[in-house]
Amino acid sequence: MPLTRFEKLDPNKRQRLLAAAAREFAFEGFEAASLGRIAEETGVSKPALYYYFEDKADLYATVVREAWLQLSPQGHVDLQSLDRTSFWPALEAFHLAGFERSRQQPWLVTVWKLAYHPPPAGVAASAVAEVFEGGRAFLKSLLRRGQELGAVRTDLPEDLLISLFTGADNAADHWLVDHWDGLGPEEVERLSRRVFETMRGLLAPPGRPQEM
Repeated sequence: MPLTRFEKLDPNKRQRLLAAAAREFAFEGFEAASLGRIAEETGVSKPALYYYFEDKADLYATVVREAWLQLSPQGHVDLQSLDRTSFWPALEAFHLAGFERSRQQPWLVTVWKLAYHPPPAGVAASAVAEVFEGGRAFLKSLLRRGQELGAVRTDLPEDLLISLFTGADNAADHWLVDHWDGLGPEEVERLSRRVFETMRGLLAPPGRPQEM
């Protein structure tokens, strides 16, 4: 975990550091990534990085976790406050906001490239696994809440429903990450809406009109 000093760093400086680290890890790979280059790009000394992080693996893990905190509905969407009418609109609003946030902060997209090609072992790889496991746990809670409200189908086993959703979601994420640089803002918004509609179609009860 990053040292508490990092949490107290000026938000703009924190974002610049995370962005520089994400680019370095993405372009060079974890092993070849240089803390010296990250420090140079952000205008700090290499020893200063050790003031905020224990080591390179800690910095990598922090980048992945910070991106997850910004892009995941976990902690941002209160499932218990939702009813059947607000369930899908609330999730769609956060979904679209995440794409807009990624457009404004391109380093977030870079992090997902890292997440799909994590280091083979160690603290850095564990951070990626932890993020995906947290996402799976939240998805399970989301599906169960949706089923309680009648907004999510109940005719499939839970583990199969999760597998269907995550498979489609990962495929969409991979495609968007690979094509992101060639997409304009309007196309990103259009595709993000279509992706959400597809996800909702997988999860909504069959034979029942989807509420907009």
